[in-house]
Order: sequence, then C-alpha cells, then structure tokens
Amino acid sequence: MTDTTAFDWRSFLVEWSGEWADCLPEGETRSADDASARRSRWLGFPPADEARVAAAEARLGRRLPPSYREFLKVSDGWRHAGGFVWLLAGTADARWHDDASGMADTFEEDLDEDAGPQERREADIWRRGLQLDVASDATYVLMDPEDVDEDGEWAVYTWAGWRAAPPERHASFRAFMREMHREFHRLRARPGEGEPEFVNDTTRRLDRLVEEARLEALRGDWEGALRLLDEAGAYGRPRAAGLGDQIRRLLGRTYMVDFGGLATDPRYTSELLPLLTAEHAAHSYRDDRTLSFHLRGAEADLMGPALTMLDGMRKGTYAYTAPGAFGEAVERARELARWGDTDAAWRELTSALPSWEPLGPDHLAPVGWIADPLLGSLLTEERGRELLSTPRGGEAGAAPGPTPPLDPPGLAWLAEPDPG
Repeated sequence: MTDTTAFDWRSFLVEWSGEWADCLPEGETRSADDASARRSRWLGFPPADEARVAAAEARLGRRLPPSYREFLKVSDGWRHAGGFVWLLAGTADARWHDDASGMADTFEEDLDEDAGPQERREADIWRRGLQLDVASDATYVLMDPEDVDEDGEWAVYTWAGWRAAPPERHASFRAFMREMHREFHRLRARPGEGEPEFVNDTTRRLDRLVEEARLEALRGDWEGALRLLDEAGAYGRPRAAGLGDQIRRLLGRTYMVDFGGLATDPRYTSELLPLLTAEHAAHSYRDDRTLSFHLRGAEADLMGPALTMLDGMRKGTYAYTAPGAFGEAVERARELARWGDTDAAWRELTSALPSWEPLGPDHLAPVGWIADPLLGSLLTEERGRELLSTPRGGEAGAAPGPTPPLDPPGLAWLAEPDPG
C-alpha cells in the first residue's frame, strides 16, 4: 500500500525547479528549452486539464494511476527527472513500450527454473510497461499496469544498462519522482570546481537533521540517529554517510561501509583507517597492495602508514591505541582478552565509555578497536548496541543494561586482582 497522505505536487515541483536553476554554472544548459526553464525557474510544462488526461487514457486504453494523474494536472511532463532522464512524458508522449527496446528476450534468457514472481515481472515489464522516458541517458522508465496496489498506484521500474543491476522498483509515480529529486541532490551535493555552492532550503533542513542525529547518537539514541542520517544520506548530504557508517560498523555491518571519506581526514585516521585496512587485509591476496583504491583522495603521506598498518595486521602485530582514560581501559581490556576473558575485557571498555571524547565533530564512538586482533573478537551485535546506547562525549542519557556474559564458566578468576 502506498502513502495516501495528500501530496502538494506544485510546491514540490516549484522547489525542485528552483534548486535546479540555482545550482547550474553560468551557461550550463543543454538546450534553449533548458535556458528558458532556468530563467522561469520551472522544469515543468503547462498543466493538463481533465479532458486532456481523459483523451490520453482513451488512447492508451487504461485509466492512469492516481499520482501520475495528479502530477499531469500540475505539469504535463517534466525536464531533468534525476540525473539521467532529460525529458519525462506527459499526456502526449506516454506510450506502451511493447518491447521497442528488444530487452524482453534478454531478461527472459537470464531466468532459470528457480526465478520468483518478482524476477518474472521484471522480465515481462518490457512487453507490457507504459514508457515515460522520452529523452534520457540510455535509461528506461516504465510503469507497470499489472503491478498495482490497493490504491490503484502502478509500480514504476527504472533501468539503465550501464548500472549493471536489475530494474529498480518504485511503489508509485510519486515515489519515483521523490527518488529522482533525491538523485538530483546526490549528484549535486559536492559541487565541482567552478560550480556554485549547492545550498538551498532542502540542504539546510537536512544538515540540521545531521547535527541533530549526531547529538542523539552521543546521547545513546543510535536508532533515531541512524534514521535521520539515512534520510539525509539519501540526498547525499556530505556528513551523513561518515556518521552513519560508524553506527553500522558497530552493529557488525561491513558491506559498503567506507566512512564517507572521513578515514582520510587527519583528525580521524587513527580511528577509521584501521577499519578500512583490516577489511582490506581480510579480503585481499597476501601480495595485494591496492589499498590506495579504498583511500581515494588520501594524501600521499597517508599511504605509507596505511601500508605499514596493513603489514602489521597481516602479521598479527597491530595494536589499537586511544587517548585518555578510554585508552587506559583499552590496554587493560586487551590483556584480559589475551587470556580469553572477553566478558571482563568488554566491561573494561564499556565502563570507560562515559569518559570517552570524540576526536572531532564527525566522530560518534570509538570504533578503531574493532580492527585490533584481540579486541575485535569482543564485538557482537548485542555488544555493539550496548556501546551505541551508552551516553558519551559529554552528553547525558540513560545508561543501558549490560549484555549477557558470553564466556564459558570458570574464567571469572582472570578478572580478579593478583593477590601478590
């Protein structure tokens, strides 16, 4: 079921148009139509009245889905839907694809006997889909009249051969357009040389969410923080990925976690570089020294320490260190872990968390210890949640309960002080 909340198409499209007009360097337009759209600050077209929409439906033999109909009555088509669809169909240009691309056979050949309903639907979309892309960078936009929810919304599928991925499904035309707005933001979030700074009401709102998420995370509300960071990250806000990846890594997730370039920032290399290096060491050949690929943008003087760290990890000699009282707890925890008392080692780390201080404004929690051969074995998802739920960095909040012990019976004596 799609979100049936009333959606203000005009406000959404006007805001998007203004953001697009403001972000282009002088003279950067594809055509005279684009130049006109920039002057008018409107990427759309005149609205289609009910008669025009009804005529299109009669031509197509189907009533169009609600959110597409609502869109047409505000703008009969759209320019620059995301970064790769330059013209989106209105009433005159929407047409049945009828496998005009010849892609149906290609997708059907890839199906095997275990293919599920979704895979078969993706293959057949080329025969039955309503094509909305008019001009694009080899990108197809097809609405599926057989993938309909209880509100009458048709799913929208997008596909581009250069993405090397299956068609991407959007629950409705409205969901598709909102994702294209996010894609536009992601592509503009880091302006190139000579481009105007990408700042507007949307980016300012999202950047406030990022800062709110940072504080919530330090207070222990990592779930709320991650929701805010994911929302901002979907628009490509620069800080969101680096902050969110620290939370994800403490939950044991490694896929696509690269800390958004923070690992090459000198303020954070001691915490984040070990994690990328350890991940590289675990998934590369012994003689593979392509770590530089994972540290794109790093200064040349960072590669030497990174490669030294990589060698230490492969030899098992790397040891994580941290400043202050938390660093002292790290040393005690390492010795306990060396003797196999992981529960006591974990208690050493968590007891020192309230005194832990971030290395900078984009540091949410101590994470570098995960790369330590001895300390890294302490991490479980439950323990990661406990760490993330513990207030730290000078922020106040409710302390979580401890995670249940994991060590087998008989190791308690390791945590007792030496009577000598």
